[in-house]
Amino acid sequence: MFSIGWRGPVVWWNPIAGYRHAFGPDTPPRPEEHRDTLCGVSVTLTEPSDADWLLPTCDSCMAEALVRGENREQRHRDARRRLHDQFGTEFL
Repeated sequence: MFSIGWRGPVVWWNPIAGYRHAFGPDTPPRPEEHRDTLCGVSVTLTEPSDADWLLPTCDSCMAEALVRGENREQRHRDARRRLHDQFGTEFL
């Protein structure tokens, strides 16, 4: 069976400003970076403690992360369907 393999994260998570916020998947969040969360908050990242990971998840970031995950899964299904149509059933 054909496998496309791991496609990387849909988003990166980092606790900051009282919540676990999500960031785009291009680069992982690093301390001292100034980044925008998926919900639009501009933050300067810090090194999170273990307890920071217990903060509540930002609802807006979670909603956007879910949409991004669903969109990526749909693109993956579409690609597999195109491969199947072109090369056969082993790609489903």
